[in-house]
Amino acid sequence: MTPRKTLVLAGLGPHARRIYYPLLEKYREQYNIRLALLIDRHEQAEAVNTYLEGRSLQPEQILFIDDHPNGDDPPGNELLGALRQLTNQQHIDGIIIATEPRAHKVYALWAILNHVDVLVDKPITAPPGASVDIHAARQVYADYGDLERCLRFSTANVIVQAQRRSHAGYALIKQYLDEFARQYPIPVSYMDIYHGDGMWAMPDELFRRENHPYKYGYGKLMHSGYHFVDLFAWLAQVNMLIEQKKPDRAEIVARRFGPYDFLHQVSHEDYRTLFGVDVSDVAFSENRLKAARTYGEQDVFVLCQLKRGDAVVTTASINLQQNSFSRRAWLTPAADVYKGNGRVRHERLNLQVGNLLNIQAHSYQAYEVGKQDVETSGAGHEDHFEVSIYRNSGVVGGQPLEKFDIGAQARQAHAHDETFLGHNERAREQHFLDFLERRAGPSHFQSHRLTVQILSGICETLARGQLGDPSQVVVTL
Repeated sequence: MTPRKTLVLAGLGPHARRIYYPLLEKYREQYNIRLALLIDRHEQAEAVNTYLEGRSLQPEQILFIDDHPNGDDPPGNELLGALRQLTNQQHIDGIIIATEPRAHKVYALWAILNHVDVLVDKPITAPPGASVDIHAARQVYADYGDLERCLRFSTANVIVQAQRRSHAGYALIKQYLDEFARQYPIPVSYMDIYHGDGMWAMPDELFRRENHPYKYGYGKLMHSGYHFVDLFAWLAQVNMLIEQKKPDRAEIVARRFGPYDFLHQVSHEDYRTLFGVDVSDVAFSENRLKAARTYGEQDVFVLCQLKRGDAVVTTASINLQQNSFSRRAWLTPAADVYKGNGRVRHERLNLQVGNLLNIQAHSYQAYEVGKQDVETSGAGHEDHFEVSIYRNSGVVGGQPLEKFDIGAQARQAHAHDETFLGHNERAREQHFLDFLERRAGPSHFQSHRLTVQILSGICETLARGQLGDPSQVVVTL
């Protein structure tokens, strides 16, 4: 019989309900999964209990904890006491951390110190105020160091849910770059990355939302933005294969667009024009406008250069927007604010290896997930993802242009799989399996050092900008 996997799930919000709980049920029998404990906040009790009705997997215990409105971690004594009691009573194999990011560290530390495997959503940690306070920005990397030191004395396997590392399209690009660098010692010279979430937050939602909130002093960077900072760092690691051209520092400049800017960009009168009715004017009050200055970013624009000595190795622009093209056409939020509510995704990568290669990836939706209203298998489709590789074939051989339709390939391969949610979700599933099977996989904790270093540097440049200091931040690699 398969040895039992006894797990803890921290957080049962929209993301966990869509991804993790169905996966726990899907693999329940194969891995003999037992959910010993489910943890969430008191205010989510009704939503949690409603979701669990009739589920094939039921937690043996549910713990509802208090939340701190000031943005502090969940109460240590209550939470850690319950976890301590649990581990005294039985062996715990792993924990899935799917809480608001500001709470990640307390769970991760407990798990590592108790030799419990971890699957943690991105970002690894998010100190409150990370993009508006210099100390908190630096704490992003300090947190990584704290966890790393504990891991040296732990048997825990820690996987970060950064699913683009297992995405079929990006994995293809990474493998190709690694092989190319071994043959031609030319570093990745340029990257342009763009991601639009298509999330249109109405004025009052900027202040009260719990899904992808801004009120804790961080925003897009700690939401989906982590994936693309990580994509840059992960692909740029190919340069580390070229010993004599390995970068030794990163120079970073970043700018933000936040709730304060948004409330000035689209006015109270504009909403009346767009929707024919008034929105609440509370969001436009002097007190709310003042508070909005301390909130996290909706959009962030980054220029980063990796350098060796005084020579530039790689130049990158990373443009990340939540406040981007959306299909939302209503004031009251829909029930699904995670993948629904008019949210669409636009994503692009443009990468160059000197004069030898240009690699592009394009993924553009035209509608919400599960609500297709366009007849197309290309751009606009939910699973649209195309990779193009342009080669200087006269020098490096091969075809001048090679194209890969990753979305079409995935749909064909999984045509009879009723559990298939798209190639991006399949990548999440792969990291989930790495966690269950105790594999390091492509997204193990130690491989995220460069990502967190750059993320912390970006946060610091944003925090400095809030103080009127637009200077760049230098990160030693």
